[in-house]
Amino acid sequence: MTGPAGRVPIHGLPKKFSCRVTINGQALLVTSIAAGAEIRPTTGPKWVRPEHALQTIIWVDGGKHDVVDVEPDYWSTTGDPTRFRAYIQDLDAGQLISGVGVTALRSGITAISDANGLFTLEVQASYRKSKTPPTAVETLVFSKSGYRRYEYRDLVLNPGLNPLEIYLERGTGVVVHKNRSCHNSATPDDEFLTFTGISQEAQNDKRGEIVSLHIEPSVYEGGWILCRRAGTKAVVKGRNLKSVAILWYSTGTEIGRMPPAKAGPMKKVNTSRTGDMWEIELPNLMTTDFWAQGIDAHGNVVKSMDLGNVGWLDDR
Repeated sequence: MTGPAGRVPIHGLPKKFSCRVTINGQALLVTSIAAGAEIRPTTGPKWVRPEHALQTIIWVDGGKHDVVDVEPDYWSTTGDPTRFRAYIQDLDAGQLISGVGVTALRSGITAISDANGLFTLEVQASYRKSKTPPTAVETLVFSKSGYRRYEYRDLVLNPGLNPLEIYLERGTGVVVHKNRSCHNSATPDDEFLTFTGISQEAQNDKRGEIVSLHIEPSVYEGGWILCRRAGTKAVVKGRNLKSVAILWYSTGTEIGRMPPAKAGPMKKVNTSRTGDMWEIELPNLMTTDFWAQGIDAHGNVVKSMDLGNVGWLDDR
C-alpha cells in the first residue's frame, strides 16, 4: 500500500520489474516505470536525487481525459495561475519534510509544506503578462531550521501545474539551483552553487553571472519567441562580465557538428549596483537554440538560459 506522497519504500527491489496498480479495487493502466523499467543510480548534482536510495517513479493513467484545444497565445493571454507543487524530501535520509517555508521572491507569495512534505504555491498570471516564457520567471526559496537554505532560481511561470523535485540537505549555508532550461525540471545543464553564508556573497565577488536574457520586442506563439520588426534587440542583464555575445544554432543545423552562429560583442548600455545591461540588434534568424555567453573577470565562460525557438514573423 502506498504511504505519504504515494510512496512505497522497499528493500531489495530488482533492477527490472513489472507491476499492477489498483485504487479502490480498480486496475489502472501503468504507462511507464522509470523510463525503461530499470532502476539505476542517477548521475549529476547530488541535489537532484536522494543520496542513499535508488528511486523510481511509476506513471499510471487514471482514466479518459477530455482534450482541450488552446489558442497559440494561451501562454500570454490566460488568467490561469502558475502552480508549483512538490513533496520536499531530506537529501540524505529520503524522508518527507513538513514545516518547510516556501517563498516566491518576486511575487512575495508564501507556503508551508504539510505533514506529508507537500507544498503548493500559486503565482498569479499578472507576473508573466507581457513577458516571453524564458523571462517570466520566479525564484522559490525553501528554508527550515537545521537545513541549508535552498534557492531555486529562474523557474518559468508556465500556466497550470508545474511539478518540481526538491531535496534539502542538513547543515548551514545556502544551495543555489539555477534552472537553465525553458522548463521547470532539473537538467544536467542546471547550475548549482553553494555558500557558507547568505547567497548575497555571489553578487559581491568577481564571479560572473548572466541574470537574464530576453528579446525586445517579441511575442510568444506556438512555442516560438517571435520578432515582428527590424531593430529587435537581445537584452542581457549580467554581473562582473567583461564581454557578452549572442550564440545560436539555426533550424536544420546538426547541433554539435559545427560551431554555432554568433553576434557580438554586445554593447554595455547601463551599469548599476544590481548588474549591467547589454544590448545588440538581431539579424533575421530562425533558431532552435539561442543563448547569451559572456566572459567574466577570471576569464571563465558564463552562459545564460537557452531560449530555444527564436525567429522572425513577417506581418506584411
